[in-house]
Amino acid sequence: MGILEFLEQTALATFIRESSSYLGFPTFLFMHTLGLSLVVGANAIVALRVMGFAPGIPLKPLVRLFPFMWVGFILTVISGAGLAIATATSKLTNPILLAKLVLIVFAGAFMWSLEKKVFRDPGASKNPGLQEGKALSAALLILWLVVTLMGRLIAYSSTIFGT
Repeated sequence: MGILEFLEQTALATFIRESSSYLGFPTFLFMHTLGLSLVVGANAIVALRVMGFAPGIPLKPLVRLFPFMWVGFILTVISGAGLAIATATSKLTNPILLAKLVLIVFAGAFMWSLEKKVFRDPGASKNPGLQEGKALSAALLILWLVVTLMGRLIAYSSTIFGT
């Protein structure tokens, strides 16, 4: 517990938690929401197209959405870390948050894999990574849905777990 108490007492954690101008927490929460919107929104567009929806939309130009996904992913991770350390002793021992972090690692790995397997030669009509891309896309849609749901459940975890 010592490291969590240390994290909670850092200047950044104190700023996020106790900012007198109400800038800390709302700013980090906004950045977290913005990042999540970028990563999940762009990911949903790509995943649905890879799965076969909207076949009239060419696959190749969708590779341009990956930088938005990665910026959103990084923004979400950084802002989420800030929000977590602000109340580290309660948040970083929360089983919902810990499970969410594991799923985020998988989602990041799946996004990277989708980018490499499907978009290495998206112009090829028989792209060998496309079949695997469909499975990755379905997994990503489910992962981001569950991650988002878990994020909302964290606010109610004291009721769920009685902590």
